[in-house]
Amino acid sequence: MASSKPILEVKNLKKWFPVRSGFFSFFGEQRYVKAVDDVSFEVPEGGSICIVGESGCGKTTLARTILRLVEPTGGEVYFEGENIYDKTRGELAELRLQMQLIFQNPFEVLDPRLTIETLVGEGLHIHNLEEDPQVVRERVFKALEAVRLVPARNFASRYTHELSGGQLQRVAIARSLIFEPKLVIADEPVSMLDASIRTEVMNLMTDLQKDFGHTYIFITHDLAQARYIGDFCIVMYLGRIAEMGPMETVILDPIHPYTKALVSNIPVPDPTEQRDRIFLEGETPTPIDLPEGCRFKPRCQAYSDTYCKPEEPNLIEVSPGHWVACYAP
Repeated sequence: MASSKPILEVKNLKKWFPVRSGFFSFFGEQRYVKAVDDVSFEVPEGGSICIVGESGCGKTTLARTILRLVEPTGGEVYFEGENIYDKTRGELAELRLQMQLIFQNPFEVLDPRLTIETLVGEGLHIHNLEEDPQVVRERVFKALEAVRLVPARNFASRYTHELSGGQLQRVAIARSLIFEPKLVIADEPVSMLDASIRTEVMNLMTDLQKDFGHTYIFITHDLAQARYIGDFCIVMYLGRIAEMGPMETVILDPIHPYTKALVSNIPVPDPTEQRDRIFLEGETPTPIDLPEGCRFKPRCQAYSDTYCKPEEPNLIEVSPGHWVACYAP
C-alpha cells in the first residue's frame, strides 16, 4: 500500500541537448532538443507510477536524468528529502544503491562471457558490499529464487545464450533486487518479450513489490500495461506532461485530446464492443522546432481559436489529483 509520503520529488526538471548544425551555426542562436522540459511530479513511497507516451516523448531521458545518469539542464530531484544533484560522486554511488534501473533490452546489459552468478553478484563486488564468496553466492541464489529462476543453483552456472528472453529479463531484475533498493525504475521491461510471457513478468514485478515494498516508476508506451501494473499515470508529449492523475481516472475519464486518442486505441478483449477510435493526423513535431503555444496543437482535433491561447498551457488541477495541460473545455 502506497503511503502519502513522497519518496521522490521531481521539480521543474529539464534536459536540453544542444544541436550541432555545422560551422555557420556559430554565428546564430544555439538550438536545443528539449527532451525533458519543465517536468514536476511526486512518487509516493510504495506506489507504482507509470509514465506513458509515444516514442520520443522523453520518457527514457526523464528516467536517466532522475538517476543522474545524464546531468540535468535545470530543476531538482529529491530522494527521501535529499537533493540528488547536490551529491558528490561518492555520495551519489551510495545513493544509487537505493535507486535501481531495469533496462529495456537484457541482451545489451548482460555480458555473454560471464555466468549468471557472476552477472547478478558483480554489483556486490563493485560497491564493496560483500567480500565473502559464500555470502555473495547465497545472496545471488536468494535473488534468483525471488525472480522465480529455480532451482537457483542450476541457473547460476549458466550463460546468457542458454536462457530465453524472459529468463534474461528476470536475471536483469535480480541484478537490481540484490541491492534491496527502495526505488526501481523499469524502462519498458517487457517490450522485448513475447506477448505470452509479458503478463508473467508484470505479475512477478507486482508480487516483488508486495514482498519487498518497492516503489516503482514503470515506463511504457502501452496504456494497457500501465493500467495493469500502475496506480498513477503520467502522460508525456514532446518532453512535457500533458495529463496526470490516478490511473482509473485518466483511463476512464481522459481530458487531454492526446490522452483521449491513446485511450481510444487500447485493445479490448470483447470483439462485439463498439468504440470510436481517434487517429491522430500528421507527424509529431520535432523537439528542436516546437510549435508556438501548445505542443499538441498541430495534431489536435479539439483545437479552436475561441479558447486555445498562444501561450503554452500549464498543468491545472481539474479534480483532486487529476492534472491537465490543456485549454480545451
